[in-house]
Amino acid sequence: MSKSALVSVLLLCSGLTGCLGSDNGFEWPSPTEQDCTLIEDFNLECEIYIPGRETPHYSLSNPENGDLWIIYLSGFIRSWDGTSLSEVVDLSSLVSRCHMEQGLLGFAFDDEFTNSNLILISYIENGPCEGDNQSDLILASLQVGDDGLIDKSTITTLRIIDQPYRNHNGGQLLSIGNNQYLLGLGDGGSGSDPDGHGQNKNNSLGTINLFSFLDNEIKPVLESSDQDSYVLHYGLRNPWRFSLGADNMLWISDVGQNCWEEVNLVPLNETKNLGWSSKEAFQNFDKNSDCESDENYQDDNLTYPVKYYGHQGGNCSITGGYWMDWGPESLRDGYLYGDFCSGMIWLLKEENGNWEENYIGSTGGMIVGFGKGITEEILIFLWTGDILTIH
Repeated sequence: MSKSALVSVLLLCSGLTGCLGSDNGFEWPSPTEQDCTLIEDFNLECEIYIPGRETPHYSLSNPENGDLWIIYLSGFIRSWDGTSLSEVVDLSSLVSRCHMEQGLLGFAFDDEFTNSNLILISYIENGPCEGDNQSDLILASLQVGDDGLIDKSTITTLRIIDQPYRNHNGGQLLSIGNNQYLLGLGDGGSGSDPDGHGQNKNNSLGTINLFSFLDNEIKPVLESSDQDSYVLHYGLRNPWRFSLGADNMLWISDVGQNCWEEVNLVPLNETKNLGWSSKEAFQNFDKNSDCESDENYQDDNLTYPVKYYGHQGGNCSITGGYWMDWGPESLRDGYLYGDFCSGMIWLLKEENGNWEENYIGSTGGMIVGFGKGITEEILIFLWTGDILTIH
C-alpha cells in the first residue's frame, strides 16, 4: 500500500470512529508496515522482536519456565523461548473471526497454576457470519498438560455473556492476586450504545467485571443489591486494555467514538461510573455533535478521564498500555499507551500534581497491544503481525 493510500485509510479511520470500537459498516485499514522511530530524549531503541504472523496482541510469562505465551486473535496460543515460537494450542475452530474485533481476546494463568495447571481465556464463540450476531463472549478454562501443551478438549465453559453485536467485545483478563481477576467488556457494540448498556450497572456490558477463580469455578466478589454482582466499574465503551498501577489504582484505556480517546484512573475496589454513553470524555455525547469538549462542566456522579485526545493527526483509537513499574528506567513511574492508527506512543507522568503527556515516538501505525518480554523489554503488537520491542 502506498503512503498516500495509508494516509487515506487513516483519515477515514480518524474521521469516523475509534477503530477498536467501530460502528457497523466501518472499514478497517489494511495492515501496513512502516518504520518505528523514537525521540532521543528517552535513550531507547526500537526493533523487530518476532517477525509478523497473524495478529498477536497480548502476552504473559509462563510461571513455571519463564517462556513467553502469546495469544493471537485467530485463536492460537504460542510460546516464545527467546529463539523460536512453538504452538501451545490451536483454538481457531472455536472462535469467531466474522468481525475484526472478534477472536481470542484474553488469557490469564491461574494464580494456583503450579498446582492446577489451569489457564483462563475469553473469546467470541464461533458462529454464522451472516445476519444478526449469534456469537457470545465465553469465559472458560483450559488444562495445560505435563508436556506444556493444551488439549482443547479440556475446555470448561465458566460463563457466557451475551453480545448483541459483533464489535465492542473488550475481553482482556487480568489477575490482581488472591485468586481474583478482572474482565473488561465493551458496551455490546453497534454505535452510540443503542441499548444503553454503558449506564446500566445491572448489565455486565460496558464494564470492568471482578470475579474469583478457584477450583475451576468462578464467583462474583462484590456483594451488592443494586447492581450486577460482577460489575466493578461501569460507563465504559470498549476498555480494550487496562493495567493495575501504584496504590491499587487501575488505568483503563477506553476507546472513543466520535471525538475522544480516554485514559481513566480509578481505585481498584471502589465502583466508579466513567460516563459512557452520557459522556465522551468531558463532552455530552451526541453522535452528531462537533468535537468541542468543555472541561468546566462536570457531573459529580461521574469519574472523568485524567487524559484524553482527539482524532487529529491520524489518531483514531487508544491502545493501552501498562503502568511502568518495570522496563527501561526512562519510562518508569508512568502510564504507557499508544494509538492504533497513528502508531504514536506516549507516557503519562505526574508532574506538579498533574498528569502530563510525554511523546515517546511512533511505530508507524496499527498498535493492537503492549506486552512484557522475557527480559522486561517492552513489546508492541502490531496489526501486521509483527512484534516490536523497545529497550
